[in-house]
Amino acid sequence: MLFHYQSQGEGVPLVILHGLFGSMSNWRSIASKFSNDFKVITLDLPNHGYSPAQDFFNYRTLAQDIAYFLIENNFSPAILLGHSFGGKIAMQCALDFPDQVSSLIVVDIAPRAYNSSHNFIFDALASLDLSHYSSRSEIDKVLSLKIMDVKVRQFLLMNLEKTKESYFWRINLFNLRNNYQEICAPIIGNHPYKGKSLFIKGEDSSYIASGDEQEIYCWFPYGAIYSIPNAGHWVHVDSPKLFLETILAFLK
Repeated sequence: MLFHYQSQGEGVPLVILHGLFGSMSNWRSIASKFSNDFKVITLDLPNHGYSPAQDFFNYRTLAQDIAYFLIENNFSPAILLGHSFGGKIAMQCALDFPDQVSSLIVVDIAPRAYNSSHNFIFDALASLDLSHYSSRSEIDKVLSLKIMDVKVRQFLLMNLEKTKESYFWRINLFNLRNNYQEICAPIIGNHPYKGKSLFIKGEDSSYIASGDEQEIYCWFPYGAIYSIPNAGHWVHVDSPKLFLETILAFLK
C-alpha cells in the first residue's frame, strides 16, 4: 500500500492516523507542535485524501498495511497515535505487530464494535450531484438540510476539491460504505499488547463509556485512560493545548 504522507521534525517516529472522513491535513497544527520533539509522520488512510483507493479492507489488513509502511520507510518502531477509525487501526497494529509499535495513543475510541451511526452522512454526501454547484457555500447550504451540525459539515467539506469542471470528494464514498460494517467491527487480537498505551477520551463524548474500560485493559494491560474536560469526539480540536500536554507528559 503506497500511502500519501508527509514527515517533519527529527527524533523518534510518531505516526498519526486520522479518523473516518478525515485526512492528514486535519492534524496539520498538532503535527507541527509535536515536530519539536519527534519525527512526525501524517498520512492519508486508504480511500481518504490522496492515498489510493482500496476496494475491500478490515482492521487486520489495514494494520498490516501500516506495519509494512513503517518497515519500508524506516519508521519502525514508531509511536502510533490514532483518532477514532484511525485509533482502531492503531490498536490492531499494536496487537498484530507489537515489534513495530513502541507505544500507543488512542483518541476517543474503544476496541469494541460500534453501531452504524454514519449512514446519514453517507446518504447526504451521496445524494449530492456536485456538478450542479459552483461554490462551497451552495453545497454547504444543501448539505445543511440533512446534516444540521455545522461542525460536522465543516469537517466533511474539508474533503471537497474542485477541478475546472466541477467539485468532487477526495474520499471514496463507495468503498467506505461498502466496507462500513468492517469499520464498525471490533478489534480482535491473539495476545494483549505489552507496550505502554494511553487512551484519551473527550469528557463530553460517548465513544468511550465506563463499560469499555475492562476490555481496554484486557487488550492493553499497561494502558491508562485519561478524560479531557469540555471536549467531544474531536478532542484535539476542542482542547488542543491540554491534548498536546497530556500526550507529551505520557511520552516523556
